[in-house]
Amino acid sequence: MLAIGCALLATASIGGASAAPVADRAVQRSDTVPVEDGLRQVVDDALAANLQLRAGSASVAQRMAALDQARARYLPVLDFASRYSVADGGRSIDIPVGDLLNPVYVTLEQLTGAQYPRVENQSIDLLRDHEQETKLVLAQPVYEPRIGPAVEANRQLVNRSEADLEALRSRVIRDTKQAYYRWLAAQQVVLVLDATREAARANLAANESLYRNGKITRDLVYRAEADVLEIEQQRIAAASGVRIAQSYVNLLRNQPLEEPLPRAEIDAQAVERFRNRLIERIAGRKPDVAMLQQLATDHRQELRGLDAAIAAGKAQEDLARAAFKPVLAVGAEAGIQGEDYGFGDDQKYVLASVILRWNAFRGGADRAALSEARAFTEELRATRDLAEQQVRLEVQQAYESLAVSDASLETARKRTEAAAGAFRIIARKRDLGQVNQAEFIDARRAYTDAELNLTRVRTEFLGRLAELEYAIGDRHRLDPEHS
Repeated sequence: MLAIGCALLATASIGGASAAPVADRAVQRSDTVPVEDGLRQVVDDALAANLQLRAGSASVAQRMAALDQARARYLPVLDFASRYSVADGGRSIDIPVGDLLNPVYVTLEQLTGAQYPRVENQSIDLLRDHEQETKLVLAQPVYEPRIGPAVEANRQLVNRSEADLEALRSRVIRDTKQAYYRWLAAQQVVLVLDATREAARANLAANESLYRNGKITRDLVYRAEADVLEIEQQRIAAASGVRIAQSYVNLLRNQPLEEPLPRAEIDAQAVERFRNRLIERIAGRKPDVAMLQQLATDHRQELRGLDAAIAAGKAQEDLARAAFKPVLAVGAEAGIQGEDYGFGDDQKYVLASVILRWNAFRGGADRAALSEARAFTEELRATRDLAEQQVRLEVQQAYESLAVSDASLETARKRTEAAAGAFRIIARKRDLGQVNQAEFIDARRAYTDAELNLTRVRTEFLGRLAELEYAIGDRHRLDPEHS
């Protein structure tokens, strides 16, 4: 692309020789890197810092913590509890001990002449004024049918979260690739317009010289000036496109929007390298829709995530069925209780229990929960079938789009070569005064349009290639071992 722009400069200048240094300066782009190197850098940055991926990683960590909680129910639970209470008032039990015994004592005194002590009626408070209880409580499930399905459901939810995260990584890779390609294309558009502007300025200078020497009329100078201004306007819009594309790439990388990006050039060799990599990744076979669709159904993480969700739904069914089974557990507690803290025989205690619980009737709620779980699993199966069809359609669309872009590459290249040849001839005729101004500008516009079209077609090819790689579940990032 740079060579084409330099050729435009060289052929547009009066006499041709004066444009050679400008062309040489345009070629000297020591800051450029191969497309693969620049792409590897921006993709690695995006995978390391993308905010969506950070949120996805947090979701996986959340699911892992939920799985650990479910597994912990297999283990015994040991609690320490301590209570100190102060009470005032409350109910009490009155025991008429005095009313019962004192008449007996009076009768005995009359019979024997001895003296007996009198007894007061007693009142016992149900709430002690001061009381403490300190204990260790141990509980261990012996047979709990809900634990296993709950663990399996959470395990499958972890698998789904991990698959969703991998799918998100694939989308980030695809989006970053396409955004970087668009930025590179926008850069090359600016370079083409720069070269075109220099050619138009050279044409304006030539027309001004011819006008001063009385060879042409003033209107041709105005026409050449308008051509320069038109190109400058296009370049302003193109420069804005570069900044917007750069900002989007940096957004994906979670970098400042104005952060520089590695410069590269999308040329014919780069396109061929990317095409060959795709063929190598599918074992050297010529890609066809059926084979790529099979690869997609085997590798797309979205489908794996739905498979995990279906497995989690089955575990939820088992969890609902477990409500019809008994629960057996053992428990024990040991501690001290009383008005004061101490370890006397009247304060220490130990209590052990065996607990059996079996749901006899719950108004049909358990059966409704089982029906709900079954319906949810069926919904997931239908969703999975639909997702597979959508994946197959995505592959077909990506394949067809790539084929169209691939077929357009050669046409766009030949169009550019033809436009370049025509422009060189028109430029020489212009220098000899054999063509009018309109013909020269038309040839220049045709050449510029052909260059911009070639840039667009190459960018579309790489972008659609990234779309196809995403559609078939390919997450390779141009690492050497995957190339």
